[in-house]
Amino acid sequence: MENTSHFAPDQIQASADQALRTLEQAGANATRLVEEWVKAGNAAAVQVTAEHGTGAARKSARRGLNVLKSRGVALPPPAPRVGRIGSDVVGPRQAWLLPPDPNGVVGIVLADPLPSGSYQACSVFFRENREILRVQSGQLSLSRLDKNMRDSLGGSGYGPVPVPWAWAQWRLVERRAWHAERKVAEPLGWMGAEKLLEGHPTEAPPHPFEDERLKPPPEAVEELARNSASLHQWPEFRSWLPGERSLQEMLLHIGRKFGPTPPTAKEEIDPIVREQVIAATDRYFTPERRAVLANRMLDSGLSVLHRLGEDAARHLQAVIQTIRGAGLITNPPSGVGFLCAFFDKAMAVLAAQQGGRLRVPIPAPNQTPSATDEADPLAPEALPAEAAPAEAAPAEAQPAAEGEPAPAQPG
Repeated sequence: MENTSHFAPDQIQASADQALRTLEQAGANATRLVEEWVKAGNAAAVQVTAEHGTGAARKSARRGLNVLKSRGVALPPPAPRVGRIGSDVVGPRQAWLLPPDPNGVVGIVLADPLPSGSYQACSVFFRENREILRVQSGQLSLSRLDKNMRDSLGGSGYGPVPVPWAWAQWRLVERRAWHAERKVAEPLGWMGAEKLLEGHPTEAPPHPFEDERLKPPPEAVEELARNSASLHQWPEFRSWLPGERSLQEMLLHIGRKFGPTPPTAKEEIDPIVREQVIAATDRYFTPERRAVLANRMLDSGLSVLHRLGEDAARHLQAVIQTIRGAGLITNPPSGVGFLCAFFDKAMAVLAAQQGGRLRVPIPAPNQTPSATDEADPLAPEALPAEAAPAEAAPAEAQPAAEGEPAPAQPG
């Protein structure tokens, strides 16, 4: 019989110890993975999910146990339950990162366990290196908190990533200091969450993704960066696009090269388009934009490491390192496949919106394509320091977004 599963054999054969981590990696497909475990008779993974999983995957696993029992599949003995003596026994504090969306909106979630078994939680969404957008705090169960975080990420294809508590605290303290320095009012919602920031570090901890073990071999960096366009297939970067006006500017340059009588042969069109994609990449990715992009990719890198492992993380590290060191003469941005792919992908999206054909404007002889000021996701200087939260930003600030993630709602 043909194997029609969407999962790799090692995912379907996950052991009891691997089950919950494999479910996290499956993201929105977790329920489907449980169904595959049931079909394959992987009773150990199903039982662990039924006992310790969350949400729809746990419900599916509980139904799956009944199916396995009806087939006569032997179930492993459940793990012994350890009772609590006293009401003051609590678990560890936990923190998560919700990776940035195409507009640079990041989520940090802190959860401190309470003797009752629930958590005092705080979910904060902010624009990277800018203002806090929303704050939600309250007491809720860990399963409800997990559901809220995943709902906030929607169909992104990745989930919340566990991060060090002190580092998460620092990210929030740093954003609050940004508001205080500029006398910009913070959103409401900190009630009950202030104590989660107690004991925060006074200096920035190292970013968890900048771990020495994740650095690529120096001799491999250049090749990894050059061959990095495929990173846009990863869900962390799938929706990242350049500003709309920069794309239109590139199309005007292409139209000027085409002239009043546009070529029709592919061998004539392709070199012109390639030349202008390279030029647009070098114009668009200024040192300021590259710095913002590299920092944003560090946060997304934690999700890549969590989902795909260390080899993928090293590839991403090579790209970040090259982006940070890029220059306009010796090491231009267009030499990084990941950066050129922004415009390749944008043209493909635009062509799809235009029925499969990309319409290139032919400018008038006296029309000069020029980069105008645009409110772009990678141009923090485009918004004044006193700018309102994202809802008030111009539409151009969100060329690829489907809207900011909704904050996690208290239970």
